[in-house]
Amino acid sequence: MENLYEILGVKETALLQEIKTAYFKLAKKHHPDASDKAEIKKFYEATEAYRVLSDPEQRRAYDQTLKGGKIEKILVEEPAHPTIFKEEASLNEESRKKEMFSFKRKIYLQAVFRIIGFGLALAAIAYVFSYIFNGNRFIGLVAGLIIGIIWSTSSNFDVNSFIQSERNKKITKIVSRSAMGLSIAYFIWILFARLIA
Repeated sequence: MENLYEILGVKETALLQEIKTAYFKLAKKHHPDASDKAEIKKFYEATEAYRVLSDPEQRRAYDQTLKGGKIEKILVEEPAHPTIFKEEASLNEESRKKEMFSFKRKIYLQAVFRIIGFGLALAAIAYVFSYIFNGNRFIGLVAGLIIGIIWSTSSNFDVNSFIQSERNKKITKIVSRSAMGLSIAYFIWILFARLIA
């Protein structure tokens, strides 16, 4: 098998950016849309070389195998998958799916906690504001929570992507804007009432 550095056309001392640039040039040149099988094979070889050389741990392990004069992993030609590691294909796909699920779950949970935290923070501020300006503290608490949750949800999620019908999108928009407007109006009202009293 050809040396992975030679596949990408870079030196063994190449920096990550040089490896990335070389890979993108080869990937563009030998893309699978090409009709020639040799071109497709070169694309998959370049992709595998980039996968190994762009990961610091895998690159270090690969460099050690080069020093010993042997490359332990061998690329195998298969009709369905032109050049992949036969025994690692299913493991890599499954681990990628698990990793992607874990990543999406982490991002989603972070957004949910931001929404809850922001909602509670605004609820606390609204409670204190209602107390200072002699308003109803419970209404202030709820109004602050509504403002915090609606504001934070709209900045963390594209709410319309969760709703299928146009009718429901319009209803959601009207309800959220009305709730936000009423909550803000409550604070304006207690502020105005305090100023004229």
